[in-house]
Amino acid sequence: MGKGGDAWRTALIADLEKELKAENKRFSILQGNRAQHAQLIRYAISEDLPSVISVIYQRVRVVSKRGTLTEEDDQFISFALTILQKSLETFRKDKRRVNTPEMLSTFFSFANLWDHMVFFGSDMRISSALLYNTFDRWSQLRAPDESSDEIDEILTRFERRLKKLAQSISLENSRLFLSDSEREQLLSLLADLDANIGRRKLLHDDTSYDKNTTLLDHLREPIPKESYHGNSYRLGDVPKETYISKFPTQIATERAPWLYVENYTGTAKKESGISAERLLESWDWLSKIRSTIEKLLDDRPQNPLRLFVKVVPIDEIAEMVMESLKAVCSQGQNLVPIGVFEYDLVTPITRSVQAKFIQKLGIDETKMWSSVFNDYVELFNDDEIARLHTHREWWIKCCRRAGVHPSYQIPFEDLHTESRQQIAHFLTQVVIEACKFPAVDKKGTTKMLDAFSLRNVAIEEESRVFEGGRVSLSKMLGINSKLLALLDEHPFDSIVFPTHQLPMTVPPRPWCDGGLGGPEYTRRTLILRNLQEYRQIDINYQMRKRLKSRVQARPVFDALNQLGSTPWRINEPMLEVLCQVFEMSSDVSKAELLDTLAVPLRSDTVEVPEFVEFFGEEIRDGQIDKPKYAEYSKRKAEAIKLRNELNSLWCWMKYRIVLARHFRGQTLFFPHNMDFRGRVYPISPYLSHMGDDVNRCILKFAKGRPLGDRGFLWLKLHCINLTGKMKRDSIKDRLIAADQQLDDMVDSANHPLDGKGWWLESEEPWQTLAACMEIRDALAFPGKMEDFVSHLAVHQDGSCNGLQHYAALGRDEQGGLEVNLLKSETPNDVYSSVAMRVEQKRIEDEKGGPNMEIALRLREAMPQPVPRKVIKQTVMTTVYGVTLYGAALQIKRQLKALDIDNEETGKFAQYLTHKTFASLHDAFTCSMKLKDWFRDCAKGVSDLLQTMEWVTPLGLPVVQPYVIAKEKKGKVIHVPVSLKQVGAFPPNLVHSLDSCHMMLTSLDCSRRGVTFAAVHDCFWTHASTVDEMGELCREQFIRLHSEPIVQQCSDWFHSHYLKGPHIELMAPEDLAYFRKLFTCQVKPGDLDINQVKDSVYFFS
Repeated sequence: MGKGGDAWRTALIADLEKELKAENKRFSILQGNRAQHAQLIRYAISEDLPSVISVIYQRVRVVSKRGTLTEEDDQFISFALTILQKSLETFRKDKRRVNTPEMLSTFFSFANLWDHMVFFGSDMRISSALLYNTFDRWSQLRAPDESSDEIDEILTRFERRLKKLAQSISLENSRLFLSDSEREQLLSLLADLDANIGRRKLLHDDTSYDKNTTLLDHLREPIPKESYHGNSYRLGDVPKETYISKFPTQIATERAPWLYVENYTGTAKKESGISAERLLESWDWLSKIRSTIEKLLDDRPQNPLRLFVKVVPIDEIAEMVMESLKAVCSQGQNLVPIGVFEYDLVTPITRSVQAKFIQKLGIDETKMWSSVFNDYVELFNDDEIARLHTHREWWIKCCRRAGVHPSYQIPFEDLHTESRQQIAHFLTQVVIEACKFPAVDKKGTTKMLDAFSLRNVAIEEESRVFEGGRVSLSKMLGINSKLLALLDEHPFDSIVFPTHQLPMTVPPRPWCDGGLGGPEYTRRTLILRNLQEYRQIDINYQMRKRLKSRVQARPVFDALNQLGSTPWRINEPMLEVLCQVFEMSSDVSKAELLDTLAVPLRSDTVEVPEFVEFFGEEIRDGQIDKPKYAEYSKRKAEAIKLRNELNSLWCWMKYRIVLARHFRGQTLFFPHNMDFRGRVYPISPYLSHMGDDVNRCILKFAKGRPLGDRGFLWLKLHCINLTGKMKRDSIKDRLIAADQQLDDMVDSANHPLDGKGWWLESEEPWQTLAACMEIRDALAFPGKMEDFVSHLAVHQDGSCNGLQHYAALGRDEQGGLEVNLLKSETPNDVYSSVAMRVEQKRIEDEKGGPNMEIALRLREAMPQPVPRKVIKQTVMTTVYGVTLYGAALQIKRQLKALDIDNEETGKFAQYLTHKTFASLHDAFTCSMKLKDWFRDCAKGVSDLLQTMEWVTPLGLPVVQPYVIAKEKKGKVIHVPVSLKQVGAFPPNLVHSLDSCHMMLTSLDCSRRGVTFAAVHDCFWTHASTVDEMGELCREQFIRLHSEPIVQQCSDWFHSHYLKGPHIELMAPEDLAYFRKLFTCQVKPGDLDINQVKDSVYFFS
C-alpha cells in the first residue's frame, strides 16, 4: 500500500469508536429496559399501582428527552397501561373500592402522567383508549363529591385528545392481545369517538418473496395440481382433532421447566426399594436450602433475589432449586458446565414470575394460541391449503383471523442479565453450602460430605484442522463421586429433562419476518445460535439490523419452518434392539460387540487401582519406589479419565433411550434454528435425526408412502450405501450385490443379535439394521411390492460437498469431475485422485531436482504408493481453511499410524503437505485461486479494521463475530481477530452456500409435496421420491451456481467496505490497492454447470 498518510485510518477508528459506543449504549439501554421490566412485573403482581405509574413516567421522560419513540418503548408503555387498566377494571367492579382514596389518587396520578405523554405508538393508543374507557365507567359509578367536576373536566380533556389519537389506531397490526370483550369495548368506544377505524389496510400485507431475487422466481407460484404429490405434512392416521387435543399439553409443557421421564434403565437395579428421590428427601435438603437462602439474603440485602422473594415466596424458590438438583443428579453426569447448571437454577424462578405476570394481565395463553392453532393445523390436514401456502403465510392468515400479531410474544421474558447472574451465583452458593449427604469411610464412621463443588476442568477441544486441538479451562459443577455411587444403588424413578430442549408433539410455530416468532408458542427462542467464545457480538441483533426490508431472508425462514414441520415417529423395533444391547453395557465380555455398535460400557466396569492393592498392605511411605509410584499415579489417572469419559458417553446414550421410550407411539416434530452462517440444526440436542448412527436408526418418517415402481430399488441401494463398502462401485454393481445379500439382510432383520450378523460389518450398523428391517417387511408384504407403505428415510449424500461448491464457483472441469459434478460410469473419489497425483509428483522428484533426496528417503520409509488415508483429512479440511502447518500435523499423524515414526517423519509430512496442496491446485486450479482470493479479501477487510460479512443468495446477512475490544490510537474499538477472520471466511462462505442449496431443495420439495429432511449435505426422503428429490437437488445446485456469486462478492466488498468519509481521506494508491484487491482476477474454468443434472453420483 501507499504511504500517503493514515488520516483515513484515524477517521475510520473514530467512526468505529462511535459505532462501539452506540452499541454499548444500546446494550446499556437494553439492560436498563430489562431492569424496568422486572420492576414492572413485581409492581403488577403486587398491585402496586402508584409504582406502575412511576415506572411509566420514568420511561415517558426518557422518550421525551430522546425525542423519538421506539417499538420497545411502545410495547413497554402499552403493556404498563394495560396492567393499570386491568387492575383498575378489577377495582371498578368491586363496589367497595369505587369510592376509595386509592382509586381517586390513581386517577389523578395518571392524569398528571397523561399530560406529559407526547409520543404515542400504535399499541399505546389502544391501551390508552381502554384505560380511558375504564376511568369513564368508574366515574359514572362513583358517588358525587367535591372531586367530581375536576374528574369530568380531566376525562373531557382525555377524550378530546384520544379522539385525535384514535384516527391512526390499527387493530390488525397490534402486538397487544385483546379478548373478545375488550375488542368489542374498544370498537364501541372508537365508534363513539367517531374514529375512522373501519377495516384499515394491513401493514406489510404482502407475504411473498423479494421480487428482485431471481433465484426464487420458480417458487413464486404454487405448483400445478397435476404435479403435486399431496400434502407432505398430512398423516392419514392423525386428524387435526388429535393435534388440537394435544395442544393444551404442549402449552403446559412450555410453561413447565422440567419434563419427568420414566427412568427405564434404572428399574433393574433398584434392590433396596427406595428411590433416589426419596433418598434426597431423607437428607432434608429442602429445608436446608430454604434456611440457607434466608441466611445468605440477610447477609446480602442488595441481591436481586430479595426483590423476587416479594413475588415468589422463599418456600417456592427452595422447591424449585430442589427440583433443579433432582434434574442434575438424575442425569448421572459427574461434571456439569456451570453455565448450564445456573441457567437451570434461575429459569424456573423467572418462569414462575412470568406466569404470575401473565395471570395479572388476564391473558389466557392456552385460549389465545388455541384460537390460532386450531386454524393453523388445517395446513397439516388439507392438501389445497398446503399447496397454496407456506407455513409462514398460512400462520399469518390464521393470526389475523384471531386478532393476534403473527410475531406476538408475551413481553418481558428476559431478565436483566446482571440480575440473572447475581441470582445464579447466589443460588449456586446456597446449593454448595446446604447440600450434604452421609457417607461411611473405611473405618466405618459416617461423615456428612459436600454433595457439590465448583471445579476448574481442563477440556481438550478437538479441531478439524489442527492435530490435538487445544486445552481450555472450564468452570464446572462437580457432583461428588460417592454421591453418584450411592444414587446408582438407588436409581431415580424419573430422569428430568429441560422442556426447552425436547421435541414437540404438535406442529411448531413458524418463524416469521426477521426470524421472530417460532418455534414454541409461549417462549422465545433465538433463530441464530450465539457463539459463547464471541459473546460481545449479538449476532441476532446484527442480522436483523442488516435486513433491508421485511421480505429479505423469507425463504430462509420458510425452509426452517418446513424442516421443523416434517413429522417423525420412533422406530420401535429398532429401539427394542438398542435396549437389548444397552443392557449389555455392564458385561465386559460384550466389549467388542458394544464397541462395534458405539454403545459404551458402564463406567463402573473400569477398575481404578487402589494404593494398597497396587503396593500391598505392608508397604510404608519410605519404601515406595519412585518409578513404581509414578506408574501407579499414571495408571490411576488414566483409569479415572476413562471412567469419566465412559460415564459421560453412557449417560448420553441413556438420555436418548429414555426419551425414545417416552415418545413411543407419538408424532414428533424437531424445530430448527441456525448458526450465524445459516447452517441449520434441530433445537433438541438429545433426540433428533441430526446425530450419530444410533440417533438416526431410532427415527422414521411418521408419514408413509407406497414404494411405487422404484422404491424397493432405493431401499436396497440405501442399505448397501450404509455399509460403506461399495463407495467406488457403480449403481448397477451395488444393486447386484444387494440382490446377492438379500438373504443376509433378512437374517439380520429377523435375528439381529443371534443370526449371521451381516449388519454388524457395516460402517453404519444401526441404520443398516433399520434398512434390513424395512426390506424384510417389504418382501413379506402380502400385496404388490409397489403398494408397501414405507416410512424409512432414504439418504442421498453429497460427494465431498465443500469441494463441489468450490469447483462450481471456479468452474473447474477436472475438479468437478473428481467430486462428481459431471457424469461418470462409477463414482469418482477425489481423495484417491489426489493421492495418485501426489505419488506421481514423488516419482518425478525421485528422478532429480531439489526434492530428490527427501523423495528417495521417503521411498525407503514408505515404499508403497501414497495411501489415500494419508492425505484424506488434509483434502477434506481444505474447505475448512487448513494451513500448511495444520496439514503437516495431520499427515504426520497418518505417517505414524503407518509406523513411520523417526526424526524425519516431520520432514516427510512437510514434503507430502506441499505435494498435496500442489495436487489439489492441479485439479481445482481456479477453485484454489478463488480460495486464496477470499483469504486475501478477508485480510484486506481486517486491515480496514472491519469484520467480514456478506449476504447469502437467499438474503441472510452473515457477520463473522470474531472480534475483541482493543485500543487503537487511544480509542477503544472492536478489532477483528485477523487470523480467525481470514482463516474462517472461505469455509464459512462455502457453508453458507451449502445451506442455501439445502434450503432451495427443501423449498422446492415442500412445494411439490415431497417429504424432505436434511443433515447438512445429506438429504432424506421416502424411497418412492428419491428420484424426484435427486432431480430437484441437481436443479437447485445449477440454479444457485448460475448466479454470479463471485462477482456479487466482489461488488459487495467494493460497495460495503470502500465507502464512507474515511475513504475520501485515503491516499489514491491505498484506495487503488483495495479496489484491485476486491476485484476478482481469477478467470473461471470450462465447467458447464448445467451438466450437473446428468451426474449420477453428484448426490448418491
